[in-house]
Amino acid sequence: MVSKSKINIVSRLSSEFSSDIKADNVTYHVQTEDMGLKTCKVISKVFLKGEVVLSRKTDYAHLVKLEKFGQKLASLMENHHKTTIDLFLKEKARQKKSKPEYFEDVKQLLRKGGAKEALRTLREALANFPGDPFLLSYYGCLVAVAENNPKEGVGICREALAGFKESQSFGSEFFYPVFYLNLGRAYLKDNNKTDAVKAFQEGLKHDRENHDLLWELTKLGKRKRPPVPFLERCNPINKYIGMLISKVSK
Repeated sequence: MVSKSKINIVSRLSSEFSSDIKADNVTYHVQTEDMGLKTCKVISKVFLKGEVVLSRKTDYAHLVKLEKFGQKLASLMENHHKTTIDLFLKEKARQKKSKPEYFEDVKQLLRKGGAKEALRTLREALANFPGDPFLLSYYGCLVAVAENNPKEGVGICREALAGFKESQSFGSEFFYPVFYLNLGRAYLKDNNKTDAVKAFQEGLKHDRENHDLLWELTKLGKRKRPPVPFLERCNPINKYIGMLISKVSK
């Protein structure tokens, strides 16, 4: 369900319109400004937690020489403001996503190198699914890596892992590697290789063949040698001996 508030005109000679709107219980701020006679542009922006998620412009050069220019400009701005709100809410209603859809979007963006856009998508996902451990874990990792804020990223990843442990059900151990992978990568961004290795190794306890975890350890030079060195690591003998060693060490 989407809703919108009444438009509030900010007291700057009608040079700015401002509204708070809601879409799926998430609050967005909409602001429309006159960019001045130098550009003759009006711009409307929709913000989510201070970040622009939509921006629209229109030109008003054709109004400058008309009588009652100020009134006409104010009317154009108000209409542009309302139109921006309507378009945004319609698009939100059309594009309402599930968690898997958000994850797929994030993966596609990361493959293309769009880490900051992926981070923006995760913020939107968390606004729709607040406190979700999976979303929070990926978000924390990207806060560390893409925003270069490793301290906060590590904290978010740890919070996500703790939240997942509290809410886990039968069979949920299958998902642990993802949480430890994200946590380990956040630690690496913080130059904390010791805790990163611990996180990756903890993840491998739940999935000994996880390629992402093994790759991170290989890059760090921390991957253990196979039990029988002259055989391939994937050889069934090495796998079987490795399983036996793992059981004994637990």
